[in-house]
Amino acid sequence: MKSLLRLVVPALVACVSAASAAGARTELDGVWLFYGAQVPEDPGLNAAGRAKLEQYDPLRDDTDLSCKPVTFTNIMHTPSPPIEIRLHAEDVEINYEFMDVHRRVPFRGTLADAPYTVAQHPHMGRSIARYEGEDLVVDTADVAAGYLDTLGFAGLPQSAQMRTEERFIPAGDRLKVVVTHHDPVYYTRPMVMTYEFVRVDTQIMEWGCTLEGANYDRRLEAAGEKSSAPRQ
Repeated sequence: MKSLLRLVVPALVACVSAASAAGARTELDGVWLFYGAQVPEDPGLNAAGRAKLEQYDPLRDDTDLSCKPVTFTNIMHTPSPPIEIRLHAEDVEINYEFMDVHRRVPFRGTLADAPYTVAQHPHMGRSIARYEGEDLVVDTADVAAGYLDTLGFAGLPQSAQMRTEERFIPAGDRLKVVVTHHDPVYYTRPMVMTYEFVRVDTQIMEWGCTLEGANYDRRLEAAGEKSSAPRQ
């Protein structure tokens, strides 16, 4: 009997733990609205990074102005458009209303052989997903050199060697996304940004970026129209 218990009890504990983790993971499923962000006052730029920051020209380097999303970090820092997360057995969908960016990140494979995370925007790199306990972790590499953020810390550079980890941490109707950037070209240490979201009962809408509407004169006006428009 004792031998049987030694076999059965650990198996039951493992099943309960797995079910508990799976239940917590499903909290990620849904639509989320930006609630706030923590951006480092000192991102740890080296001399090359500081020089690149000083060269930043929003009219030239903010690719949002040409309907080409800058980076996922920049998208998450955009306050009004929500994001959507849908979990599947083989991959995870992360859809952003802003710029109509739709990711499908596989759980299997390596970054070297992963497909571009957004097929029409290869400059955003390749991504692979995994679970660490209840957290969803997405690693991204093979990004194009340019600028990382044009909103929270405008002009932060990124090199083609940058690797990024996004950690999605669910807590009921709250979601924290901890983003860690590793870039030996422009930074002296990893740079961490934290984004917070709240669950909303809505759907992702079409952004429909046009060159006429993407300029700076229209940006705030368009954001206000999007946030106040009735949702279906």
